[in-house]
Order: sequence, then structure tokens, then C-alpha cells
Amino acid sequence: MSEVHIEIDDRRSRPPSPFAAGAVEDLLAIAQQGAMVSNLAFANQVRNTDLAGQTQLARQQGMSRLRLAILAKAASQVQVASAKEARAAVEAFSGNETAQALADLRAVLAGSR
Repeated sequence: MSEVHIEIDDRRSRPPSPFAAGAVEDLLAIAQQGAMVSNLAFANQVRNTDLAGQTQLARQQGMSRLRLAILAKAASQVQVASAKEARAAVEAFSGNETAQALADLRAVLAGSR
């Protein structure tokens, strides 16, 4: 009878080769690239949405300030108008809706004093 020699090689006890470790790291990095790109795209979209909201808010605030400034200037001109200017304005706008609106505005301002 012949003798059979069996040898068991336990690879777990040996450290992995540097080549195998590098290959695993490369494969892991390649596998994670899709997730990283997806995360970057999502972050970019969230940031763009945030910037669009901030821009819209700034526009609304600017329009509100502009309306307020126009109203303040109009009210100031009506309040500061001298008697001569008021008489000229009534003569220029007599007989139409603008004259009536101006007279109503002056009456409201006079009543609030």
C-alpha cells in the first residue's frame, strides 16, 4: 500500500498579500462611486432649490420696499403741497377721476391730523 500525504494550508492565518488588499480597496472605491455621485447630485439640487427660494424672497422684499417707497413719496408730495400747487393740480385735473381721487386723498390726510 502506498502512503498518501495530505497537507492543509490555512490561509486565514497568513496576512493577505498587498496586491490583494489593494485590489479590494480599488473595487470598493469603484463600487462606491455611484453612491457618491448620487449624493453630490442630490446635494447640488437641494442647494439650487435653496438658492432659488432665497432669490425669490429677495425679489419679493425688494418689490415690497419699492412699493412702500413710492407710496411714501406720493404721500409726502401730497402733504407738502402748497396752496398754489394744490390749486394748480385741481385745475389741471378738474373734471376727471384723478382729480376726485386726489381730493379724496387730501380729505383723508386732513382728517387723520
